[in-house]
Amino acid sequence: MTEVPLPFHHHGRDTDPTAPPEDRLALLATQTDLNGVDFTGLDLRPALRRDPRPWTFTRCTFTEANLRGAHLAEAVFTECTATAADFTGALLDQAHWQGGSAADANFTDADCGDLTCDGADLANTKWGGALLADATFTGCRMIGARLTGHRGLGLHLTRCNLAVANLNGLSLRGTHLVGNRFTEADLGGADFRDATLEDCRLAEANLRAANFTGADLRGADLGELTIATAAQFSGAVISPSQAAQICTALGLNVIG
Repeated sequence: MTEVPLPFHHHGRDTDPTAPPEDRLALLATQTDLNGVDFTGLDLRPALRRDPRPWTFTRCTFTEANLRGAHLAEAVFTECTATAADFTGALLDQAHWQGGSAADANFTDADCGDLTCDGADLANTKWGGALLADATFTGCRMIGARLTGHRGLGLHLTRCNLAVANLNGLSLRGTHLVGNRFTEADLGGADFRDATLEDCRLAEANLRAANFTGADLRGADLGELTIATAAQFSGAVISPSQAAQICTALGLNVIG
């Protein structure tokens, strides 16, 4: 009797996307380096809860997959797609996302300490209750992301687009923020004390009750400075040109 080969390949080579779900799930029991595997809509909890091995996923698809409580510490995701995937309560400590997309994914209550995300699409992701201590996001598209209510300090944001994101109550105290766009974001009650904002855009953001004491805003785009908006930056360090805008709003003439 002729043996029929399995419809996938091993050791990091691409997997046949038409392979039955059970065959694709079987890979998780035998391999840690997976390339091109399509886990769309599958429940990966049984395999990823039992096995604490560090995983490497390259160009894999996790669209709408169930990864609740998955053990993915130190996992590496390269150019993967995880649109609307559920990572609720997952262990992603020291995991690394390189490129790809996890737009609309749910990271509620996940352990993301020391997580690193580079150039990933994280639009409309949910991070409520997630541990983001020393997590780093660089060059990420985070439009509409919800980071309100996350846990832990030391969050690093660099060159990220956080337009219309919900960052209510976010603590960025003492951080150096470079190239971030907060246009129309909700930064109500955010803590920017002693932070430095370089090439960041705060125009049209909700800054109600945000604390900028000791913050260096000289390199930030604060938008149109009126009497009302200027009051939101109380205690901050601003540039002469920014001060001139405030004086103009107050009807004062600045003579050099």
